[in-house]
Amino acid sequence: MHTSRLFPTAMLVATGALLLAGTAAADQSSEKQRRGPPPAALEACSAAVEGDPCSFEDRRGNTRDGTCKSREDKPLACRPDGRGKRDQQEPQDTETQ
Repeated sequence: MHTSRLFPTAMLVATGALLLAGTAAADQSSEKQRRGPPPAALEACSAAVEGDPCSFEDRRGNTRDGTCKSREDKPLACRPDGRGKRDQQEPQDTETQ
């Protein structure tokens, strides 16, 4: 057997597997850390008071208009208009006759 040739190949495969596992773990970690409004929404209300109109550029480059709002002990942020419309709609009659 040529163990002298097999060892470097095995090390290369093992290193590649570790790099892939580390990248996947880092991706999951950053997703878990992403909580709350994006930085641009926070910045849009940095000099505002609750209820002021605001706008910011989202991560896709679209301008979002909204209102400065805060929740519980969280900082004031620009909350885009139109969020929660589903919750505000009146329930439809689902009974069949």
